[in-house]
Amino acid sequence: MASDVAPLPREPDILIEMIVELRDENGKLRAMLETLRRALYGARSKKFDAPATQLALGLADLSTAPVEPEPENTKPQPRDQSIRPKPVRNIGGLPQHLPREDVVIEPAVDACPCCHGTLHRIGEGVREMLDIVPAIIRVRRIHRPRYGCRACESAVVQAPAPSRPVEGGLPTTTLQAYVAVSKFAWHLPLHRQAQMLAGHGIDLDRSTLVHWIGRAAWWLKPLHDLLIETVMAAPKVFCDDTPLPVLDRTRRRARIARLWCYAVDDRPWQGPAPPAVVYRYAEDRRGRHIRAHLDGFRGVLQVDGYSGYDELARPNRPGGAITLAYCLAHTR
Repeated sequence: MASDVAPLPREPDILIEMIVELRDENGKLRAMLETLRRALYGARSKKFDAPATQLALGLADLSTAPVEPEPENTKPQPRDQSIRPKPVRNIGGLPQHLPREDVVIEPAVDACPCCHGTLHRIGEGVREMLDIVPAIIRVRRIHRPRYGCRACESAVVQAPAPSRPVEGGLPTTTLQAYVAVSKFAWHLPLHRQAQMLAGHGIDLDRSTLVHWIGRAAWWLKPLHDLLIETVMAAPKVFCDDTPLPVLDRTRRRARIARLWCYAVDDRPWQGPAPPAVVYRYAEDRRGRHIRAHLDGFRGVLQVDGYSGYDELARPNRPGGAITLAYCLAHTR
């Protein structure tokens, strides 16, 4: 019976060349089989959905798509489930400005356990834990004693009552600031703050808290006006807006208003002016709000590509045109 296998050549150089080619082809086949094995049985992140035609083409012609074989030592090893990564914990390193409360725990026995002699202190171990004191709601009682004269029995002296931030209201300035910061800085709605106060036995309607916020805005209006004057007097001002959802009882959903930000910051180039920022509210994004906010401003205004700023750069603008410095991120 004749064999279909061609006889091997007897020249050593030809045999060496054939062995090298077969070894390279064997390595390519192993690499492709390893890829298929990972696709079928490997982790989900390493799998891929390859059509059968693409796999067939890859197996049919290995010379057109060379694949480098992976070294033996780089094959994925089975993961030991008993070894877990160490959790990242913040042990120590607490801010130094936080107040400290020291708790000293003495041993139950003050005598030596060996000879029953007197113990003396040689050191201590200190370990810090983070603690919190919940908000304390208290009542501030203001006493104003009245004094009278025994001789004439007609004069009565009493210190005047201090003014309240809310006329005829209950809150102190501390509580009023707490409600405002919780609403605007930590996004805690007023109706939820009313529920939190009700948990302490204090029943207040949400409209009462709304009145407190309005009164706080009235007290802070002079400071807001001073910020506007300070920012608008600078030669360079940064301007941007952000959407602000506003409740509207006439609609089923909130309408989108705008909160405009005007900022001055010369710190990156060591400027002399201190940083400042002021916020202006607008019911929409129309250009007339920007023109009203920047009335009287003279200088350079850094803006984005919003077309509402174009009116500010016109030569016929009352008081002169504003130089617009567009943001480099919008030049494209």
